Amino acid sequence: MNDVSETEPETGTGWADMFRGSRGIYTILLNLGIGVHAIDIFVITTVMPTVVAEIGGLEFYTWTTMLYMVGTIVGAASGRYARSVLGRRKGYVAGGLIFLVGAAGCAAAPNMAVLLIFRTIEGFGGGLLMSQSMTLVNDLYRGPLRTRVLATITTTWSIAAVIGPLIGGIWGSIGWWRGAFMTTCVLTIIFIVAAWRVIPEGEGGDRHRLPWRRLALLGISVLLVGASGQFPDIALRVGFILAGIFCLWMTLRLDIGENGIFPKRVLSLFAPIGTAYWVFLLLSAAYTPLTIFMPLALSTLYGLDPLWIGYMLTVFSIAWSVGTLGTAGWSEKGTRIACASGLAITSASIAAIAATIGTASIWELTGYITAAGVGVGMTNVHSISWALAAAEPDQAQVTASAAPAMRSIGIAYGAAMAGLIANAAGLSEGTSPEIVRNALPWVFGFGALVPLAGSLCVVRMYALKPGVKI
Repeated sequence: MNDVSETEPETGTGWADMFRGSRGIYTILLNLGIGVHAIDIFVITTVMPTVVAEIGGLEFYTWTTMLYMVGTIVGAASGRYARSVLGRRKGYVAGGLIFLVGAAGCAAAPNMAVLLIFRTIEGFGGGLLMSQSMTLVNDLYRGPLRTRVLATITTTWSIAAVIGPLIGGIWGSIGWWRGAFMTTCVLTIIFIVAAWRVIPEGEGGDRHRLPWRRLALLGISVLLVGASGQFPDIALRVGFILAGIFCLWMTLRLDIGENGIFPKRVLSLFAPIGTAYWVFLLLSAAYTPLTIFMPLALSTLYGLDPLWIGYMLTVFSIAWSVGTLGTAGWSEKGTRIACASGLAITSASIAAIAATIGTASIWELTGYITAAGVGVGMTNVHSISWALAAAEPDQAQVTASAAPAMRSIGIAYGAAMAGLIANAAGLSEGTSPEIVRNALPWVFGFGALVPLAGSLCVVRMYALKPGVKI
């Protein structure tokens, strides 16, 4: 079975064309794969109180998310290798099978140690799914259709932000948190069967040895950065973050040659794809402080209960989709404006939050959160689509497959830096309204600078390779 481009010429570029013929099956399947991974992320945050109530391990409460992220990043970085060894269909299905093993292990975990092991495995499978999905987008879609399918993937994340907590809440309310993971297993099995039947087979690339040293360094880097949040001492936190940055630098330094897990000259501001990867990293780091510390502000300063806090965060996800879907069909000039201005809008919105937190009304705050989400969505879809279109032919696959890893690295580093600033601003002393009101403007102030830097990188990205059409 061949590529879509070989069997079904692209006769249109509208939204409906994504769902015509066999391409529609691919569009649905890609979103199902992304959805399985995304739903699981939101499920775990909902059921964790029930988990620790049954099997203990309260001191490792945040490790279920941190180790999942470590697994996701390593899995995403391994995507190119998996595809070169197994091929297109088997590589995609392998990600689903590993994810299924992790979810089933979590469902049966008798204690926290076992749960953490299988959460890491589950994250690795999720990373492979994300990586393979991005590669398939690059394989099966071209031009405006690629931008549109990336937009639908963003919408899937927003839907998962609603469905995930609902699934977790239902199982948590009846006291059987394992049912949440069993639901994930069922969804994953459906995905695996569909992927095996639908995804066109393709030959792998040149086979190389698994770059385990680089993958280990990358995993250690994220683990060190994530673990920095476990220590109240600021000096110790800084030490862990710097050690993590060093491991990341070593990973990229060693990642040279044809078997790279990242594109050539990644994070170089003198290379188009390197600059685009800076946009991926900074974009993820930009919204992370908002998603981590806004619930604290809404609870402490505005007195909202968890249900309403969840709805407020859903507003951000929906706004992200609005920004993505609303600009996905813009002209070439329009996409450049949207991509460059999106993070500038996000920067201004988070700066407004920093300046008014605790004094602005809840409706004003909702407006700022909405604007921030719209801005992220505007930049996100067009920066990824531009990078895939700008990549050299021999770098197209790795550019697509490694993008989720860089995005996740941005989340990890954004969370660590926000936590460091929060502690330095006095949040380690408690969460009284006065302390929170004094500390969070510093956190969100940092959060406003990051997307501003990302917006400058977008301008640089376009300047380095101005003729790219997406």
